[in-house]
Amino acid sequence: MNKSKRSYIALCISTILTFSLISMFGCSNSNKTANNNQDNNTSQNSTNDEKEDEGNTANNNTNNSEQQGKNTQNSLLESIKNLAKQGKIINSDFKAKTTNLQDVEKAWGKADKSEWVSAAKGMYTTYSKHNVVFGSNKGDQVFEVRSYDKKLNGVTLQMVKKYFGNPAYNVKSNGEEILGYVASTDFKILFVFSGTSGSDDTKLDHYSVLYPKGTVNNMADDPGREW
Repeated sequence: MNKSKRSYIALCISTILTFSLISMFGCSNSNKTANNNQDNNTSQNSTNDEKEDEGNTANNNTNNSEQQGKNTQNSLLESIKNLAKQGKIINSDFKAKTTNLQDVEKAWGKADKSEWVSAAKGMYTTYSKHNVVFGSNKGDQVFEVRSYDKKLNGVTLQMVKKYFGNPAYNVKSNGEEILGYVASTDFKILFVFSGTSGSDDTKLDHYSVLYPKGTVNNMADDPGREW
């Protein structure tokens, strides 16, 4: 074989090897690029899944919190209803009708304030420490027990109407709205809200259990209060 043929063959072999190396390098880079893209996609999907899970968790927590709040208020309203049938409020064992004001003074001591309220037909005695006010007649019989318990602050006008239904008594007076319900033969419940806008989210200021017959004054020919 002459020198020119050998040179030609060597050139061909060199060219083939060069193209082979280029092809191998290109395939390697392509695989790396594909793997990198796949890793990036996997990472992005994981991030999106995590964000979605976080969003779902936040929504679930909010919903659970709202539901727990509703359950708490419903339980409170149920207690108000059941105790009112006995003439009691949620934060005192003293009952309207059967309690004498002297019984309260023996247990709780001297009241913070006492004043006669003609429109309510009785003496109203305040025990701020206990968040309770008692209404009593001239014979010291307690005919009304009011609760200013702090748990009432979360109760709204809408909640009361939804739980108790349409009120038997509804009046707006002196910057307040009052809803009245019959608890039993002897007792009625009065819910007093601050403001007269009638807005569903109007907050409950206080409520009371009333024994209307305790406001009757036969000697003065006074039929007493209905609400």
